[in-house]
Amino acid sequence: MKDAMNLIKNLNINNQDYVIFACSYGPDSMVLLDLLIKNNLNIIVAHVNHKLRKESDQEELLLKKYCEANNLIFELKTIKKYPMGNLEMNARVIRYNFFANLIKKYNAKYLLTAHHGDDLMETILMRLTRGSTFKGYAGFNICTKYDDYTLVRPLIFNTKEDIINYARLNKISYALDSSNEEDKYLRNRFRHYILPELKKENPKVHLKFLEFNQKINKYEEYFNNETIMIYNKIYLNNILDLLEFNLLDEIFKKRLLQKILLEIYDKDIIDINNNHIELIFKLINSDKKNAYVILPRNLKVNKNYNKLKFIFNAKNLLSYNYLFEDDLELSSGYLYYNIKNNEEKSNFVIRLNSKEIKLPLYIRNRKNGDKIKVKNLNGTKKISSIFIDNKLSMQERNSQPILEDSNGEILWIPGIKKSIFDKQKNEIYDIILKYKKKENINEE
Repeated sequence: MKDAMNLIKNLNINNQDYVIFACSYGPDSMVLLDLLIKNNLNIIVAHVNHKLRKESDQEELLLKKYCEANNLIFELKTIKKYPMGNLEMNARVIRYNFFANLIKKYNAKYLLTAHHGDDLMETILMRLTRGSTFKGYAGFNICTKYDDYTLVRPLIFNTKEDIINYARLNKISYALDSSNEEDKYLRNRFRHYILPELKKENPKVHLKFLEFNQKINKYEEYFNNETIMIYNKIYLNNILDLLEFNLLDEIFKKRLLQKILLEIYDKDIIDINNNHIELIFKLINSDKKNAYVILPRNLKVNKNYNKLKFIFNAKNLLSYNYLFEDDLELSSGYLYYNIKNNEEKSNFVIRLNSKEIKLPLYIRNRKNGDKIKVKNLNGTKKISSIFIDNKLSMQERNSQPILEDSNGEILWIPGIKKSIFDKQKNEIYDIILKYKKKENINEE
């Protein structure tokens, strides 16, 4: 634990300053808490009870008693209800909002977590397997600086085995999360089968992953600095010089477009995905001298000969286009992705055969000229006519979700109409989607 102790000491934390420690009752957290206590720091133990395991309440109680015995401030966040959508992502957002509030409350400069070397290896391997951005392949850093604080991971130099051995030697109490033993999670499969084999080749392999991490971060810093220089040179007054742009290497072309969109969308950048970037590239590379595309939130990207202008209409934020591979929450309701067997026959449920459509799927709102091949109806029908038939208000028409595949084929107007691609229960299908309006949901 020498490297971890040195890192903590080198932070040069004043005796009057507080540090926020994101702490569970697992071995990693309890070992790092012991190290922090030995450094005589003013520790705020920030614990989140996710209420996802039956042991959660007992672990909360044990950690609270430990803090009382060691005169540590204990701050608790209990998650009683999760928003719709990705559970892991939502839990993370809640956790870090909790930590951010504590940073403000105690005017803290540091947030510490107990991520260790094995965590880093698992994260890098998962991202290599699933795919990521160049920076994403690095995993996570030893220290990450934010506007108001620095996130520090002192145990990154140590393996899980190091941590368990330290806990045993120092008689530190902790609890083990039984879900970490389940092979249904990708991270656990890497932990149980891949990491042991890597460690046989090199017991210090986690340090090689850390070295890989640091190299990527250095290259990323270089790419970022170069992109900023290019941005300042060829993108002025919301206009991109395409003559200069087309001379760039492909790496910097994409990075420059990403930076431009980030500057425009700011926190709403989550509305933008690779398909939108590719759409801009198609516009740039097209033979047309004057053309444009519309991106989410009504951003118009207009090509005029050798100029590309980004026109953002902040007054109209109704446009959206989301990749639909997991549950989604929209202003109008909730969309559930690939639910289990469902007997419902209404327009709020659709069954699809993935061999007849082009994945992935997208959820968006209406566009001019939208048409759907309505089930049990020969030919197509304008979606605008369907909206009128169903007496939707203008606001409802603008917010109503529409499901389309990657070929632009409209498959479903959730809650209103289904296309010819809908399958009966006795037909072949492998995807079941469900929609539920918000007014039909009781929220606490």
